[in-house]
Amino acid sequence: MSTLTTLFDSLRANTPCDLPLDWLQGRTAYGGFSAALGLKVAVDANQTENVTLRSAQISFIGPITADVIFTPEILRIGKSATYVGVKGVSDKSTVFQATYIFGKNRESAINHNFIATPYVMKPDQYSELPHKLIVPNFFKNFHVRVVSNSLFFSGGPKPELIAWVRFKDKLEIDDDISLLLIADSLPPASTVCSKEAAPISSMDWSFNIINSNICTEWLLLRSNSLVSKNGYSYQEMQLWNDKGELVMIGTQNVAIFM
Repeated sequence: MSTLTTLFDSLRANTPCDLPLDWLQGRTAYGGFSAALGLKVAVDANQTENVTLRSAQISFIGPITADVIFTPEILRIGKSATYVGVKGVSDKSTVFQATYIFGKNRESAINHNFIATPYVMKPDQYSELPHKLIVPNFFKNFHVRVVSNSLFFSGGPKPELIAWVRFKDKLEIDDDISLLLIADSLPPASTVCSKEAAPISSMDWSFNIINSNICTEWLLLRSNSLVSKNGYSYQEMQLWNDKGELVMIGTQNVAIFM
């Protein structure tokens, strides 16, 4: 059993959680890791049967450091959805706030998908990242094969990143939790346009899960900055499985200091 699997198995609400160094991004926990921790606490608090995670709104308020405490609150249990809030406190300050929304599958006469799947080759047709590339600690938990023409901090003209990503180690954790761990793994798309590494910070993350049960070992991630102005980049994100089926969509507001 991996160290990460053990961590999630032992995670409890209102109990300090010690963060592993290999899931940090600078001095704080990587955003996808923080969201996954919050989700585990929310799932444990939610007693509604036969519901799965549908969406979430997450605010990364401050650095999440050692001994963070997550506290859940059932906001509403309705006929169609259950809302669970989770607050993270570190060093006596609120550093994380999220609302996770769970719901059941329902039959519907309206079904469509207007999000085009990028035309890409299989993961083994692309190279691993260069070993000399400077990456945060958490990035080393993934195999990443970049599909888009430009890398982050390459000075490229188009603020877009597309890559195949998978975990290096097998994780025995809930599908939705592992999905959040990997879904935010790419650097913000705006970093493509800079030639030098500079501080960046995701301020929030809103996402909708189409179907986490169709996840495959390799997942195709895409992030695309739509607007960057006044020191903030507004990006959209999508994630597909290796069959080209849409798994998840989202948006982020990223503070950029360059």
